[in-house]
Amino acid sequence: MLEDLSLRIFKTLDRELSKDGILLVEQLPRLIQRLEEAIAQDAKEREGLAPDAQKKDRLGQRAYPFLELLKSSLKHQDPIVWGH
Repeated sequence: MLEDLSLRIFKTLDRELSKDGILLVEQLPRLIQRLEEAIAQDAKEREGLAPDAQKKDRLGQRAYPFLELLKSSLKHQDPIVWGH
């Protein structure tokens, strides 16, 4: 399930998910914007669904920790590095 979420987030960011990677500080504003737009779009698409369906697998809920990581990294001017 987490792999599916990671793939969904990275697809939204137009990035390839790999074992090793880096998100540079200068990339973060655009990545944050893309993820926020995708979350808003997901919420809008769910508006017409039944209440129970609106709550299932929401991108905003699932991606929030990653979005906060992006924002924190931008605030502190630190790249995000994984797999090393």
